[in-house]
Formats: sequence, C-alpha cells, structure tokens
Amino acid sequence: MKTAKLVRFAKFEKDEQGKVKKIIPGEFQIDDDPVPEIEDNEVLLKTLKLGVCGSDIQIYHGLHMAVTPDKLPRIMGHEVAAQVVALGKNVKDYKVRDKVTVEPQIYCGHCFPCMNGRFNVCEHLKVMGVHCDGFASEFYACDSKYLHPVPQNMDENLIALVEPLAVGVGACNRATRLKGGNVVVVGAGTIGNCIAQAAIGLGAGKVMVTDIVDDKLEYVKECGADFTYNTSKITLKDAVEEAFGVQKADVIIDAVANPYVFQTILDATRPSSEVIMTGNYKAPVTLDV
Repeated sequence: MKTAKLVRFAKFEKDEQGKVKKIIPGEFQIDDDPVPEIEDNEVLLKTLKLGVCGSDIQIYHGLHMAVTPDKLPRIMGHEVAAQVVALGKNVKDYKVRDKVTVEPQIYCGHCFPCMNGRFNVCEHLKVMGVHCDGFASEFYACDSKYLHPVPQNMDENLIALVEPLAVGVGACNRATRLKGGNVVVVGAGTIGNCIAQAAIGLGAGKVMVTDIVDDKLEYVKECGADFTYNTSKITLKDAVEEAFGVQKADVIIDAVANPYVFQTILDATRPSSEVIMTGNYKAPVTLDV
C-alpha cells in the first residue's frame, strides 16, 4: 500500500490500548498515511503550494470556534495550488498533470441556499481544512466539481492565492457604489490587500487602505492603493476626510473583524456609504447607532 506524508496540527497522546487520551493544540506531527483512493467523480490531487490563512493559525492554537479541541488533530489547509495525478472514471473535464485550485467549500446542493446558487451559505456547509481535513498532505481526494482550472504556466504561489483573492472579489461584488467610487479597505493583511486589488481591478475610482503596521501599508501601496494611512497615528474618520474630502467614502470594507474598529468604521461613514464586513468576529459586537 502506497503511503504519503501529511501534517496533523495538534499532537495527541494515546493510552496502552491505543485510544486518544489527550489532545495538545499548538503542536503538529508528520504522519505517513495511505494514499487516498478516489471515487468515480473524484480526482487525486498532489499538493504543490499551500497558503496559511488566519483561520489556520486559530485552529493550530485550538482557538477556532468551529474546530474545538475535541475535533483535533486536523489536517489543515484550504488555499491550495494542486496538480491532478489520477482521475475517477466519470471525470472528463480534466487530465492528469493539470494544475488547478480548489473551491474549499463542500455544499449539499439541495438546501434552499444551494438551490438558489448560494453554495457559500449552504445549510450543511463544510470547509476543507476546517470542518474536515484539508490539503496539508501530499495527496488529497477531491470531488471534481470543486476544482477550478488555472493557466498551466501560472506561478504556483499565485495559484494558492486564488482562494483569498476570491474573498476580495466577493466583497467588492457586494458593493453597488464601487465602480468609480471612493473605496476604503480597513486592514492591510492578505485579505485586505486582495480586496484592494480586486477593487482596483473592478473599476474603483480611488482606493484607500488603513492598518497599524507600516510594512503592510508599504506593500499594499506597491500593489496599487492610492492612499494608505496608519490609524494608530490618525483616526479613520480624519484619514477618510483627508483622502476624499467632503465626499468621504462610498464603500468601506472591513477586513480586520475587530469590534472597536467596526465602531470607528461607522463613525467614518456618510449617509449612503456602504459598509461590507469580511472578517470573522470572535465575539459579539456592540454598536452605538
């Protein structure tokens, strides 16, 4: 039987009978498991590159709300560049050696949201690498309907960024005033940067990005942002007014999911501004409205 290496995040201790008696978050172990067998509609993928998401860090430390310590260890990873190495007999749209990325959301296809094309809010949604094992392994068996083709000469590091870029595009597509408008992105991490670049590509008039880390702001400026502000030195409201004047922001997109910061976002709006939230809040948000 062929085996392949994979990374399980969190270690576990077993008793003499081989039963798990203790889970230890903040650790990992490299195991050899059998190479997965594929079903008729599946492909066997070889992982080429893997991104590390903020949710992965939470899972690693046992802090993710969907991956409680009793669900560890978990094989993480949902931002992936992969290559097809074997095909199920019903798979016709791909061939061996094709490079692909993967839509990591497993949906039922039968609930009301799915029947209306809203697969991302499926009532039975599972995310690869979160609710079930992901791509931190040499090989992964995946239903071919979740694959997305990419240019075969595309840099593998960029292929792994398609998933977070899709988050950015999705956030921008929710805005009705983005095209030609003043757009503010709060947070210059990977998702914030992807949102900013998506906004530029989708025709925003001017794009402003804020953060409290200068290095991140310098990088997002290199990627095309028109204005950057460190909001540890200036309030978000003042930064928006300095960049855009009395028109202020047409769209403000939250990419930090911090309750305090969200109140500053509301304070920086004008009547008819659109506010879009992309972060995962870990606690209830109390707002002064």
